[in-house]
This record gives sequence, structure tokens and C-alpha cells, in this order.
Amino acid sequence: MNYVIILAAGFGTRIKNLDIPKQYYEINGIPIIMYTIKKFMDVNRFDNIYLTVDANYKDLMTQLLKKHIENYEQITLVEGGAERIDSICNAIAQIEKENITDDDIIVVQDGVRPFVSEEIILNSIECAKKYGTCATSQPVNDTIFQSEDGDTVDNIPVRSTLFCGQSPDAFNLRKFIEMINGLSEEQKRKITGTSDICLFYNIPIKMIKGSNLNFKITTDSDLRIAELLLKDMEF
Repeated sequence: MNYVIILAAGFGTRIKNLDIPKQYYEINGIPIIMYTIKKFMDVNRFDNIYLTVDANYKDLMTQLLKKHIENYEQITLVEGGAERIDSICNAIAQIEKENITDDDIIVVQDGVRPFVSEEIILNSIECAKKYGTCATSQPVNDTIFQSEDGDTVDNIPVRSTLFCGQSPDAFNLRKFIEMINGLSEEQKRKITGTSDICLFYNIPIKMIKGSNLNFKITTDSDLRIAELLLKDMEF
């Protein structure tokens, strides 16, 4: 079986002009999170979809799913946590109630990354089946400066060795649950993504190719680009 966790419990403080969490911002009358959910629904490869949501927005999310998503009953709402890892852990706690097998796959997706393609989603599943881990990435285009004080350049890493992490990440579900449950609270607080969990266990992370369009809506300029891209896109 294939499971997906879509993370939509955050608030996104780097977009300054919104009075609601960015995932609920409407483009063409449709909230951003609905575009992301529909991408995974349309792939039609997931047996269970878990959507993390802040408790204060649970009723709103339920209303939006009923309005915009066919077969929304397939989606299970999970209360999100204070950090990304906490939301993942909450979703995993629900998934553990299922009849898990050794071949099951879990995919983890950012809710505000609505331009993920069907190809990337399918590749992530197949990669996780083959290798047990999968991280979507894209080569860095710009020269990267490393600076300890934010004022002077300490190092310029070799650009060909650098990649931008995207989502989805995907894993063998049983192994992922073992990793999650084995984390200490101190380790959880150090985690900023999803695949970096593997680093605590020295487990290799296999990469697949992402896309420059598969960006996470984080800043005001990202939001503006998303509006332009979604302007003529069918839902």
C-alpha cells in the first residue's frame, strides 16, 4: 500500500501581506492546499492520504475539502504539531493503526508545493520501493557563499556538489516508523526537513530529479509567481 502525509499545519510567517496561513490563500478561487491535494488524488496511487492541519483550522479544512475535492472521504485529517517533525509524528501515530506490511511506502509532501508533477510523485514511490529512501532534489544554479557571521564569505562550496531539497520524500513505511520512533527529543528538534532523519541512522538517502517549478511557496515573490503560473491552469 502507498500512504502520503501532506503537511498543512504551518503558518508561514515570511509572507507579510496575508492574514491567514498561506495554504488557505485562494488563487482562482481555490486555496493553494487544494491544488497540492488534487495532484496526489489525480495520481490515483495512494490508498490512504493523511493531511495535517492546525486544530483551529480543522473545520475550515473540512469545508474546503467537501467543496473542492472529489472523494474527499479518502483523506484523514490529523492535528498538526508545533514543528514539521511533530506533525509527521502525529500522522505516523495514526498510520501505525493500519495493517502495515514490509512493502508499504510512505510519501511526505509540503502542502504549499502545488506544482509537484505526476512524474516526480511516481518516481518517488518507485525509488522508495527500490532503495528504501528517496529525496527529491534539484541542482543549485547559483554560486553559494558560506558565512559564519553573515557578513564575510568563509567558503564557496563546489556548486556541482550542491542540490536544493524539495518534496516529496518517500520511504519504506516500516523502516520510516522505526526511525521516527527511535528519535530522541533532542534529535527531533534538530530536524528541519524529512529525509535528514536518515542521517541520524547513517542510512543513505537516494535522490531523484525534481524541477525548478516544484518550488515551495515561502515568500511574497513566490506567491506572486504561483499566481501567474496558476492563472491559466485547470483544476
